[in-house]
Amino acid sequence: MPQLQRRDFLRAAGALALVHWSGALRAQAGLVPIADVHSHYGMIMRKLADSGLAAEMRSRRIALVAWKLVADGPWIRVTNTGIEQAREPGPGQLASFFNGALDRMLAYIAEHKLRTVQTPADVDACIAGDAGIVLASEGADFLEGKLESLGAAYAKGLRHLQLVHYIRTPVGDFQTIAPTHNGLSAMGKQLVEACNSMGVLVDLAHSTGAAVDQALDIAKAPVIWSHSWVSASGGNWQDLYGFQKRALSLAHAKKIAARGGVVGLWGLGLARPNADWPVGQGDTRGYARQIVKLVDMIGADHVAFGTDIEGVGRTAAIDDYGQLRGVVEQLQAMKLEASVIERVAYGNYARVLKAVLKPS
Repeated sequence: MPQLQRRDFLRAAGALALVHWSGALRAQAGLVPIADVHSHYGMIMRKLADSGLAAEMRSRRIALVAWKLVADGPWIRVTNTGIEQAREPGPGQLASFFNGALDRMLAYIAEHKLRTVQTPADVDACIAGDAGIVLASEGADFLEGKLESLGAAYAKGLRHLQLVHYIRTPVGDFQTIAPTHNGLSAMGKQLVEACNSMGVLVDLAHSTGAAVDQALDIAKAPVIWSHSWVSASGGNWQDLYGFQKRALSLAHAKKIAARGGVVGLWGLGLARPNADWPVGQGDTRGYARQIVKLVDMIGADHVAFGTDIEGVGRTAAIDDYGQLRGVVEQLQAMKLEASVIERVAYGNYARVLKAVLKPS
């Protein structure tokens, strides 16, 4: 009799679990998928092993995350006004750091059974219901000036490459220090061509205006500016604060859009919001308003979420995927057209990925 009771109990428990699982799937089916085109979730402020990234992606219906390894991370520091280079890397150190960090990311993906997005079919599978990681690097510093090293990174799964970040690089100029390359170097121009040929999405975030112009003249596929904000004239390396330097000019945002590209809006929250960036800590409604503003500026086909989770500091407007789901709800409450919300939430990033990635 005890054995029968135990068997009945297990059957009942299994049936109850199935009901909950089916209910969760039904609830997920009603959610707009979300893509985040720039995220450091579990890399800077959380411990990767217990970050909860995979669980958050699945529970919040996050279809695609460009998971950005900070290629120059050990060589930069935070100051009172922004981020700057702290020291020079030694020979081989950039490549060694990149490979170790990428291996840890791949191990996490495998352990939590996330999909690694490498082909257009993977993008479709994630929009249909999978949770997918686009392996990405914030900075091409790991190449150490050698284009041939891109192939090894591609073989490991890299599909989204931001050209520059915060340390001096043979690739080209970036927004926060005085330019020395007059945009992209010869190697930087060759890197854009190599990414197009190989099937890697080119990310121009942090690049100077001159570098953006040159990359767009070369690129044979859409590009992305994954994170920051758009102002009339853009930032200048002589501006006082880093967030000011990091502004993309409206002219360059429109130029990226005209070539089929996408601009991601970061989840920066200021302790003291101002007229330039009127978004504070945890201010999902303020972030949603900036999304609507950017849609008005460059069009609904060219705007995306580029949260920069863990990269924008402790006053972030968006610090987890519950908050990003809240942004979608805010946009719905603002009566933004459903088709616009879908394009911004996931469709635009999915489109540029599918235009760039190679079939298996």
